[in-house]
Amino acid sequence: MKKETLIKQYNLSKKQISLIELYLESLKKTNQHLNLVGSSTLKNPWDRHINDSLQLSKFIPDKKSSIIDLGTGAGLPGLVLTVYGYTNLLLADSKLKKINFIKEFSKESKISVKAICSRVENIKNKKFDFVICRAFAPLKKILHYSLIFTKKNTSLLFLKGRSVKDEINDAKKYFKFQHKLYESKSVGGGYVLNIKKFSKL
Repeated sequence: MKKETLIKQYNLSKKQISLIELYLESLKKTNQHLNLVGSSTLKNPWDRHINDSLQLSKFIPDKKSSIIDLGTGAGLPGLVLTVYGYTNLLLADSKLKKINFIKEFSKESKISVKAICSRVENIKNKKFDFVICRAFAPLKKILHYSLIFTKKNTSLLFLKGRSVKDEINDAKKYFKFQHKLYESKSVGGGYVLNIKKFSKL
């Protein structure tokens, strides 16, 4: 999907557009020596990264919801959602170079971002309204990690690839959950997986 279409679709303000452009510029530049994302994904980054991330906003109506982004990488989708106006996000990744990139960008763009360098299982005593992630781990593993952060009504929103149905079948051997699957709005044949009411078997 083209940039102009996405600007209209998500009703992006001039400030949000310039922050996204600054982010993509930063990402392209840093990616040359740090390999934050696959270089082929930067051919049409407005679709592959921005549209992919922003589509989660359709599932999170309240921009004050508490959200954790597991294995955020270069800030996808968490940093993009912060630019879009979500105010209560925690971005977590175990790789310092990725967290440093996010912190550099937030300083440069003067936006407030909470980002921590930590393995997911080492983050203690925090519960969230939403757990989100993209290209982080197989579903069974993500659900195992998500147990740490969920309270009664927590929703899980995962951007997954084409093998998602196999991952769901595998995860159901270990967890009980309700789920809905939506085709991704970005090109590439991916999905948004929405999980509620989940527990270990």
